[in-house]
Amino acid sequence: MKPPGPDAAGAKRGEPSSPRGPIAGVVLAGGAGRRLGGSKAVLRLPGSRSGEPGPTLVDWAVTRLAAVAGVEEIVVAAGDFGAEVGPVDRGLRVSLAPDGPGSGPAAGVLGAARSRPSHHLLVLACDLPLVPVALLDDLAASDAELAPATTDPGDPRSMNPTCALWAPPALERLAARIEEGDNRLYPLTRCAGLRVEPVDAGRFGDPEDVLLNVNTAADWERARGLVERESARHSRRAGG
Repeated sequence: MKPPGPDAAGAKRGEPSSPRGPIAGVVLAGGAGRRLGGSKAVLRLPGSRSGEPGPTLVDWAVTRLAAVAGVEEIVVAAGDFGAEVGPVDRGLRVSLAPDGPGSGPAAGVLGAARSRPSHHLLVLACDLPLVPVALLDDLAASDAELAPATTDPGDPRSMNPTCALWAPPALERLAARIEEGDNRLYPLTRCAGLRVEPVDAGRFGDPEDVLLNVNTAADWERARGLVERESARHSRRAGG
């Protein structure tokens, strides 16, 4: 079964003209995946036919970001693991960026920010394989300084900064926090000095599925099953 493409998750809209400056899509692909026995970036989703390998999680994330209106290029933050990324349909530039200061996802975000100064960064962790393009479109259209996806708009703890639009002011705050020794992304979602506007993942399906984070073997099996079911629904709609 063929994994659902960007149109299955949300059709691409026309390119907007934005006075904010360029948007770079950023794939966070540097996780060690210790609980999965290796790098998450090389895990493969189900293929178009039974037994065939599908796209890697990093290719899947690149394809989704490339389908977002306004994204001009893709940066893959792969840390020490490197990544092999296939071409994308729109012919966008796809490049690798070394980690910035700090550790974990923060180092990936700041590495991309240093390689693309003055850009807005539409960040998507590769271990969030169920995020639809329609949600990414809404994040990219936000004029907030930090726009994270969330499973519960009323609970700041549910905001996910690894599926978010980061504007330069938020990136500057993150760099300052890392200089102070705090490598966490999540405190920025509750920073009183930033204009944070979450986007409700529940508008695009079950929020627990939309923002399913693959950390364990059980998470991975669940994600594969959800992708297969979505692919089957998409195939039925296309055939009907």
